[in-house]
Amino acid sequence: MTLQKTAYTWRRLTAPEVTEVYLNEMRRDFPAGELKPLSMILASEAEGMAHTWGVFDGDKLAAYLLMVQPEGVAVSQLDYFAVVPQYRAGGLGAQLLAALPEYEKAAQAIIIESECPEKAEDEAMAVRRLGFYARCGARDTGYTEHLFDAWFRVLVLPCPGAPEQTALDTVNALVDCYKHTISEGEWRKYVQFYAPDGSSCC
Repeated sequence: MTLQKTAYTWRRLTAPEVTEVYLNEMRRDFPAGELKPLSMILASEAEGMAHTWGVFDGDKLAAYLLMVQPEGVAVSQLDYFAVVPQYRAGGLGAQLLAALPEYEKAAQAIIIESECPEKAEDEAMAVRRLGFYARCGARDTGYTEHLFDAWFRVLVLPCPGAPEQTALDTVNALVDCYKHTISEGEWRKYVQFYAPDGSSCC
């Protein structure tokens, strides 16, 4: 399949559309342990803390991107991103991720959490994901995150025209996201960050 950039349109999905994507796409694309409850996603969107982009080929959904950006937070967090099966293997994912900053205009940067290969069940897949994000312009901050039972590398995708952030600025902004979306007790218990030298931070 040859993919043409001009053939795709972006728009924010409504709550019923998000529900449909969750039931028909996300449950297929992500392991059950990685999926937030649908009720949590819908509540976050209703409260203005998150939004979902649908990317369409005519009237057909080609990809979806769930973003977290609470009011007053300077960055957007890429929560879930997938290309639907019939549009994969043609480069669309890289095209869309590279274009994402154009649509997240209110953000100074986009934060991506990517599984640490050395901690992943599928190390090769984790390495491929890091390579994919790097090819799309994401920079590895060198910081790692222990989120519940999983380990992630913290990546940042800069937004054009935004002030340049240090790696620590990026991690602090991600902490700010968590402070707005889960209780302080939960994020202090289940979310820990580590500097490149291995020391605990944030």
